[in-house]
Amino acid sequence: MKNIIFCEGSTDAILLSYYLGKVVGWNYNKRLTKKIGLPIRNHENEEVYVYSKDEKELIIWAVGGQNNFHYAISHIIQANEVLERDNAYKKLIILKDRDQFEENNKILREIEDIFMDNGIKIDFKNNNDWVHYIYSNNYDEENHIEVLPIIIPFDKEGALETFILDAICEMGEEESHVVGKSKEFISGFSLTKYLNTQRLRVKGELAVALGTLFPQKTFTPIDSMLKSIRWEEYETIQNGFRKLKEI
Repeated sequence: MKNIIFCEGSTDAILLSYYLGKVVGWNYNKRLTKKIGLPIRNHENEEVYVYSKDEKELIIWAVGGQNNFHYAISHIIQANEVLERDNAYKKLIILKDRDQFEENNKILREIEDIFMDNGIKIDFKNNNDWVHYIYSNNYDEENHIEVLPIIIPFDKEGALETFILDAICEMGEEESHVVGKSKEFISGFSLTKYLNTQRLRVKGELAVALGTLFPQKTFTPIDSMLKSIRWEEYETIQNGFRKLKEI
């Protein structure tokens, strides 16, 4: 059985990979990752990882930006039409950021529009709930698919980096203080060359916080810092990703 998670960038993929391995028991499969064959358009921004558990496969496709969800999701929908039922993708999880405090309904409608553009009418009622739909493939086989939208943070403006900062605050008073001071530091800049969008400012807040918490790893990739934290212990992460236990 094949399942797939669509997320925006490498930070999302790193955190998802850690959670799925530590909490849900999925194992990274290097062999399957090399042969997966998804149509990556930009290898600098897009990443694909494949995990296995029992007889199941789980793909994480970091699509390289919010404007690329349409392309990636459409490819999988179209692939399911030509794949035999046993080889089709069964569960599609779409992890999206809540930029500029967009309402759930607006983001969910955008996802519905992607499916509608591919001839599928699907209605999402809530964030973080599975929706079932049935379609017939080119072999006239009936296939059952489940789709799960996860919009984070649940209750505020921001991106996955905001979600991570909230989890860091749960570690303790000192960590919460570091996060607060990191936000103050970044908010004091009015640079147009480097921190010229709200999205980059949030990334800057996370970078400053991690650099302070892990000064010995300042010159190592950010994924090393992210993997140094036991994310599975914190309520923010557990609540946000709880539905992933059902894959």
